[in-house]
Amino acid sequence: MHRLLQIVILFILYPSLTFSNENSGQKDSLAGGRMFDADIIHEIRIQFLQCAAWDSLFVMKKERDSLSIRRYLQGNVMVDGNQYFSCGVRIKGESSFDFYPGKKKSLKIKFGEFIKKQKLDGLKTINLNNAFRDPSFMREKLYLDFMREEGLPVPRCTYANVYFNGEHLGLYLVTEEVDRGFLERNFQNKKGAFFKGEPNSTFTYLGEDQLLYEQDYKNKNESANDYTHLMELIRVINGTSGMASSDSLKIDDVFNVESCLKIFAISSLFLNVDTYNLLYPHNYYLYKNTRTKKFEWIPYDGNYALCAFSPVFNLNEAENLSVFYEHDSFDHPLTKLLFSKAEYRKFYTDYIAYLVKDKFTNRALSNEIEVLARKIRRSVYYDSHKMYSNAEFEKNIKSSIGDENDAGAFIPGLESFIKQRIKAVKKELGIKEEGNQ
Repeated sequence: MHRLLQIVILFILYPSLTFSNENSGQKDSLAGGRMFDADIIHEIRIQFLQCAAWDSLFVMKKERDSLSIRRYLQGNVMVDGNQYFSCGVRIKGESSFDFYPGKKKSLKIKFGEFIKKQKLDGLKTINLNNAFRDPSFMREKLYLDFMREEGLPVPRCTYANVYFNGEHLGLYLVTEEVDRGFLERNFQNKKGAFFKGEPNSTFTYLGEDQLLYEQDYKNKNESANDYTHLMELIRVINGTSGMASSDSLKIDDVFNVESCLKIFAISSLFLNVDTYNLLYPHNYYLYKNTRTKKFEWIPYDGNYALCAFSPVFNLNEAENLSVFYEHDSFDHPLTKLLFSKAEYRKFYTDYIAYLVKDKFTNRALSNEIEVLARKIRRSVYYDSHKMYSNAEFEKNIKSSIGDENDAGAFIPGLESFIKQRIKAVKKELGIKEEGNQ
């Protein structure tokens, strides 16, 4: 009743207000086109009527982390001059929340949380990422854009200057939410089993009790039967015997192996350590495509790309890390399976060879970095809440900051790291240098 009264009051005060007219007649496949394809830095203004709104957001974040209670604070949001009322806003993130100094925290905005069917350019939700540990503000953008250009199912990414109750919080990376709309746009279906890999989602076989998997694989479609499909995939990955339904299945019967290998290859080239095939078994979604009957691997989160953080390697070790590296702190049944089969190993190395010859090159990536730097430089300089100085922004484009011999204490330069990473990978795979690329 209270929400209904709010909506009525809004229509009285703003008779010309139409919450979703911008999406009328818009096909879902085009959702986000104006948000992510426009070559501009957007402006997002978040306004709350509540007193101490920031404190309330922090309380909600603690409730979510400790009690798994998910709540959004109600506020109005203006995007590029277009007003959206009664949106849901919450603080998000793990390290980007715990270790980012000051007020500039990562945020999630859900436009239809309190007013159903309200969307931004056809999108239900967007993420505002604070570029934690990235002086350049470019790592996530470069990483996600590279994979999308390779035709892989990853979130789109753009930039926005964000204001909170009139205060400029700074420059954020805006990323697409991996939700049912994302599935429809990328796979033309959205009703398959859908899971988010939480920390420790390693694909280790734990037995036949569904409860053993529910903590590490969050069911996004909330159908109890979906765990049957997930457990079948895990049995196939582990080659678990005695399970009749899985005995005759091969991994490529239930999993899009080639797409996953491409994603792992790009993660290795960019050395995004916050991924399953490197240091941390999370930051992915699994979706069972109802058209192919196979699970798809969907990565997200790229602020650690180009080794923005590693507690394990110094700079030289990171630059020269094998493309077949497996960290020994957790079991890797999926990568072990994929790298143990000759045909998959060949596909993986052939794809990496193709990338370092034609796509992941000094020339191509330096040009992209230069274009992005020109685009965001003014907004970076204007951002008084960023983690690093303007001088560190400029320096980190070319060279490292911090102690290169101390794991976790340095951040590689974008161009210098790419140059050395290409040399190391070519040497490992026996690829001849072909002039200045």
